[in-house]
Amino acid sequence: MQSLSRRRLLAAVGTAAIGGLASGRPTRQPTPRLAVAVHPDARFGWNGTTRSVRDAVRVGVEQVAARAERTLDVTVETAVTEGEPVPPDDVSTTDQPALFDSVERWLRDRDAYDDGTCHLYLPRLPFDQALGYGAANRDVASGGAVAFANLGATEFWDDRAVSENMAVHEWLHTVLRPDVAAAVNGSRCEHDLGAVARRDLETVVVTPLATSYADTTLVGGETRWHGSGCYDHGSFSTHDGRELEPRHWTHTWQLSDATLRATTRYVDGYLR
Repeated sequence: MQSLSRRRLLAAVGTAAIGGLASGRPTRQPTPRLAVAVHPDARFGWNGTTRSVRDAVRVGVEQVAARAERTLDVTVETAVTEGEPVPPDDVSTTDQPALFDSVERWLRDRDAYDDGTCHLYLPRLPFDQALGYGAANRDVASGGAVAFANLGATEFWDDRAVSENMAVHEWLHTVLRPDVAAAVNGSRCEHDLGAVARRDLETVVVTPLATSYADTTLVGGETRWHGSGCYDHGSFSTHDGRELEPRHWTHTWQLSDATLRATTRYVDGYLR
């Protein structure tokens, strides 16, 4: 079991004390909260690239919150904050679990780990194929989450649009679960909630959860590095870009309808 941070523990104690004073009244459901703390690699710091990624994540959070509020008739609290840059010497890059553990430990040592937040790390690792473009360790309702989007790789091998979409992509994994994905799309693979839509005969548009999985080419296509997680091009919520080989792959911050329906289910089932 993950331990609560000091800040969250004190908040919980204070809430319990207030609730005790109001005995006899029904307990109100907590306000759903979508929070992301973005932590760049200290070699990046806060610059134009990391701020553009932060902004893309904020737009993603706002889309999810807006759909949940409209569908569930609730108010959703949102926060996308600039966290302290993480010194690379404090992060183990042996494999993904080691990265997650070391980033979480670094945050806890500074009393900066929030167990209701996705802590999104932006490393500068352009040649580390073992880590790939990104990953997430769990969903936020399971005691907070650590995710990473490897901007060193996406910026070197692809472009800013891929960097932004991968950051949103990895945050989305922290507000989804396979059972929720299956209830919406018939597939437990969360990537299949994404959409790949043809804009015209030569151009295909890819949403965040499909980014790095949209193409059948394993090397150099929609993205230079193909995702290694689950996917089935026949199971995407929309995929009409395969019949004719597109000359141009583009990426959009706009979340697919299936993604928004699934994240709304997650908010309703796990954050209320």
